[in-house]
Amino acid sequence: MSQNLNAALQHARENRDEVLIELRDLLTIPSISDNPEHDGDVRRAAEWLLARLKRLGPDRAQILETAGHPVVFAELLAANPSAPTVLLYGHYDVQAVEPLDAWETEPFGPTIHGYNLYARGASDDKGQIMAMIAAVEAAKAVGPLPVSIKFMLEGEEEVGSPSLGECLKAHRGEFACNLVLNTDAGMLGENTPTLVTGLRGMARFTLRVTGPANDLHSGGYGGVVHNPIHALCELIAGMHDADARVAFPGFYDSVRELPEEERESFKKLPLNDEAFLQESGSPALWGEPGFTPLERQGARPALDVIQITAGSPKAAIPVFAEALCTIRLAPYQDPAKVREQVEAHLAAVAPPTIRWEILDFSGFPATLTELDKPGVQELMDAYRTVWGVEPAYYPSGGSIGAVGQILEILGAHSLLTGFSLPGDHIHGPNEKLHLPTWEKGISALVHFLYNLAE
Repeated sequence: MSQNLNAALQHARENRDEVLIELRDLLTIPSISDNPEHDGDVRRAAEWLLARLKRLGPDRAQILETAGHPVVFAELLAANPSAPTVLLYGHYDVQAVEPLDAWETEPFGPTIHGYNLYARGASDDKGQIMAMIAAVEAAKAVGPLPVSIKFMLEGEEEVGSPSLGECLKAHRGEFACNLVLNTDAGMLGENTPTLVTGLRGMARFTLRVTGPANDLHSGGYGGVVHNPIHALCELIAGMHDADARVAFPGFYDSVRELPEEERESFKKLPLNDEAFLQESGSPALWGEPGFTPLERQGARPALDVIQITAGSPKAAIPVFAEALCTIRLAPYQDPAKVREQVEAHLAAVAPPTIRWEILDFSGFPATLTELDKPGVQELMDAYRTVWGVEPAYYPSGGSIGAVGQILEILGAHSLLTGFSLPGDHIHGPNEKLHLPTWEKGISALVHFLYNLAE
């Protein structure tokens, strides 16, 4: 086994440049999942990945159609029928790239500067997908696969994975596995390989405020009718109290209290106030008192307005104004209950001068991963070998809708990890991938596959 491991590691090193060329090719595809104008590009990325997986010589490989964007599936069986089966999860869709003028390179023109590869999707999540493919290819190139592998690559993670659940139910047998490796997370630092022990859940909705029946001249009706933009801003401002806590009634009732040992573990992690200030570029930090920024990020709920749509330059009071809002949910918060809390708050505070409604509400709960789950120690041993340090454990502030759906439908727990770094500008302009860390990640994944077999 060790001979095959060493040969696989050597294969990965020797083929690094070829995999990087392929990653850059994949990054040229603008697979933006929340924009119908890019539906064809999302499909093209799925077909690109299917063709790439077929080069691994899989036992099965196909595109699984869904109500939305497709899921790419492939299976490679180990020679040993009793070997564990690992489901490798990733997503090939990406976020939009606006504001374009903030990019220093073309978002879909992947560019290497120094040790970094810049492009939309470089870290989230196409770079991680190619790391998994490279590790599996290296293991398969030098002998029988040490474990059975299945790939699940979806095209809707950036919009909450709305079609994945039905796909999992329809293809439960194809996706059956012993554990899931999900590399759609990241590391706390370049020299700190990380296992994410939890993810916040998500509630997402649009608040629409409606006023007059038609756009009204602001000269004739300014100061006479309540401008929906003003009313929306007032409602948004009232969603937090003076202490930066979410103001919905009962919102914190089910939020998990942080155990003291967990708070102590947060203090050992390499992310303090100064690190958050440096990474964000903000003049000062803000948030719920009584908790450190890392605690607020990983274990407390948060409400944010992501986009406001309203009005035009024509000097008119508009008919409506809308705000797209997201709520990152702490463990044990129920998205359906949160919707009730949002609506109760708005019903209590909205003025009679406007009408309001909640549109397109969706959500999924938070997840927690215990350290005694299958594969955890094998992954940690791989990180110790490659990085030569003790890996970090922490709950992330991010949300991945697939994790809870996989657990509910397949009964499989996910190992959450990845090789993106805090300064990689995920979802923002100038997204990048730190190539030395990515290369170490490929080696670590090779070690992980052989560790599982042993």
